[in-house]
Amino acid sequence: MLRDNEKFYLPNLHHFQNDNTFYGSFQGLRFRVKSEQVEEAGEKRWTIATLCWYGDFCLEESDVVAEARFPMSEEGYDQVLDWLEGQYRLMLDGQGGSEPQSNDESLGV
Repeated sequence: MLRDNEKFYLPNLHHFQNDNTFYGSFQGLRFRVKSEQVEEAGEKRWTIATLCWYGDFCLEESDVVAEARFPMSEEGYDQVLDWLEGQYRLMLDGQGGSEPQSNDESLGV
């Protein structure tokens, strides 16, 4: 749904590999995607950190409804798109909650 819509945009993986942040929106779904370094067992690695909120206001004036981290890879980039798609569907179905959801346990973070 999002990927097929010509009005939806997310920069390519290279954008995030260069430690850039992107804020975007699509029909009421607002999101931030950025590179983030995490430390696990004394080893640092880069991830793609994503969060979203709903409504008309900026992140600072809104409640985050979900956040997730994905590997800094092509597969992780695809997972970001899938995750945003899922969050958009939840918003449309009215199932988006006020408590942030996270997928950090799937990364062991």
